[in-house]
Amino acid sequence: MALADEACRFHCRVRTSRALAAQARAKRLTPGDFIGGTFTITNVGAYGTLVTAPVINQPQVAILSTDGVKMRPVALRAASGEWTVGIHPLGNLSLSFDHRAFDGAYASAFIARVRTILETRDWSQEVSA
Repeated sequence: MALADEACRFHCRVRTSRALAAQARAKRLTPGDFIGGTFTITNVGAYGTLVTAPVINQPQVAILSTDGVKMRPVALRAASGEWTVGIHPLGNLSLSFDHRAFDGAYASAFIARVRTILETRDWSQEVSA
């Protein structure tokens, strides 16, 4: 998948998510807004959670939970090859999925891809565009 395609889909999803969030805050969501969903993202991290175990909303097949991001010490390898300690923002992602719908290897590959995107993308450009 091309990075430009991912960025376009990202911005489209951001717009859609913002519109749905505004409807939810205004208590204007209808049952039709929930039909056809296969995957949920929940952000309980805003409440300072460390690790959650989200429950799938059937008939959906998976739910991704974003937990709180906090500054934490991490081990880093310096350019010289030696180890050092740095302070970085760290958070957890929790994925619950229905094993009847797909194999755990696919779920692991998905969460690894999400991690790579989160860690390597220049988010300052993404969110300002």
